[in-house]
Amino acid sequence: MNTLGLINRLENIMVVSGVAVILIIIALFLWVFTFSRAVLKTQNHQASMKGFNFLLVFIVYFLLGVGIISLLLYGAQQVGGTFNNLLFVVLPYLCLLVFIIGSIYRYRTNGFQVSSLSSQFLEGRKLFWGSQLFHWGILFLFFGHLIAFLLPGSVIAWNGDPLRLMILEASAFAFAVAALLGLILFIYRRLSTKRIVMVTNKMDMLVYVVLLIQILSGLGVAYFVRWGSSWFASVLSPYLISIFAFSPKVELMANMPWLVQAHVVSAFIIVGIIPFTRFMHFLVAPIDYIWRRYQVVIWTWNHKSIRRNRAYITGKRPSNS
Repeated sequence: MNTLGLINRLENIMVVSGVAVILIIIALFLWVFTFSRAVLKTQNHQASMKGFNFLLVFIVYFLLGVGIISLLLYGAQQVGGTFNNLLFVVLPYLCLLVFIIGSIYRYRTNGFQVSSLSSQFLEGRKLFWGSQLFHWGILFLFFGHLIAFLLPGSVIAWNGDPLRLMILEASAFAFAVAALLGLILFIYRRLSTKRIVMVTNKMDMLVYVVLLIQILSGLGVAYFVRWGSSWFASVLSPYLISIFAFSPKVELMANMPWLVQAHVVSAFIIVGIIPFTRFMHFLVAPIDYIWRRYQVVIWTWNHKSIRRNRAYITGKRPSNS
C-alpha cells in the first residue's frame, strides 16, 4: 500500500473515531445527569441537593463560556480590527498580568492554602483512573505544544514526511481523547461522590468548564483543521513569540479558523484564572522532595528523657544526616 492510500485509510479511521468520541461525550453527560437525579433519592439529602446544584452550575458555566467565546469570535470575524485586538492583544497581556500578580499575592498571603487540597482519602478508585488518563494526556500535549513553540523548525522538518506527520497527529489526538475521558471521569467523580460534593465549590466547576472547552476545541482543531502541528509551528509560534516580544502580530491569528481562535482564547483564559482556582497547585509542586534528605520518623518517644536531654538531636543520630 502506498503512502497516499495509508493516509486516506488513517483519515477514515480518524473520522469514525471522531464521531465515536462525540457520541461517548454525549452518553457520559447524560449518564452524569441521570446519576445526579438518582442521587437525590439517597439518605444524605444535603449532599444530594448540593451535587445536583453543582451539576446545574456546571451546565450554566459551560453554556455561558461557549456563548461568550462564540460571540467574541463572531465579532472578530464580522467586525475585525477592534475585536481582533481585544482577543489577541488585550486578553493575552491581561491574563498574563493577572497570573503573575495574582499568583505572587496569593502565595504570599495564603501560603500552603494554594495546594489543590487532595481528596484521595475521600475516594481513590475513580481518582486513580481519571488521574492517569488526564495527567498523561495533558503532559504529552503540553510538552508537544512546548516543543512546537520552542523548536518550530524541528517540527516542520519532522512533518516533511507524510507518514511521520500522521503518526504525530494520531498520537496527539489519542492523548487528547485520553485527557478528555480523564476529565469527564473527574467531573463524574466530583458530582456523584457525596463526600467530595461537600468539599466542592463553584470555582471547581469553572475549572472543569474551561478545561473541557480547551480540550474540546483542541479536538475540534485536530479533527476539522488538519495538520495542526505544522500550522502551529508556522503560525502560532511566531504569534506567541511576538506576544512575549511586546510586538503582537494580530494578523497571524486574525486569518486563522474560528476553532483555532477559540482554542487560543480559552488557553489564555486558563492562564488568567490560575491564581483563583486549584490550578495554583502545580506552581507549588514539591519538587524539592527529589533532593531533600530523608525524613526522620521516630516510632517511640521517651518524653522524660527528651525533656531532660540538652542535645540538639535527641537519641541516636540518624545515619543519613
